[in-house]
Amino acid sequence: MKIVFYLFTLSLLLTACHQDEDELFATASITLLAGDTLSIERVQGTARLTNLNSKQVTTSSDFNAATLSLPLLRSSYSADVEGLVRYRNALGQTMTKRMRAHSDYIALEKKDHNHATLNIIFLE
Repeated sequence: MKIVFYLFTLSLLLTACHQDEDELFATASITLLAGDTLSIERVQGTARLTNLNSKQVTTSSDFNAATLSLPLLRSSYSADVEGLVRYRNALGQTMTKRMRAHSDYIALEKKDHNHATLNIIFLE
């Protein structure tokens, strides 16, 4: 009888302590913008996202054109991006310039998919 009681109590504890980890993380997409007349073809740089609550820093260089997608803990972040950008201007000319982008606050708190945009600052 004691064994049944202990097994029942143990199953209640295990069920109560279970937390679905998928709800803590979500996919975040950050898109770099360069204005209406420029079309970004490629970004070669590093993005540093700092969780404003835990101060944990996540870095990535896996840009697809102007968008970076990665799984993150749902929270608020600050973002810094530095590197090179290759873009096409309104005349169709392809150019490469050094750039950076920054935001003090990005809310990446939704359960499914979070999206944020950063404006590029050209350095040259």
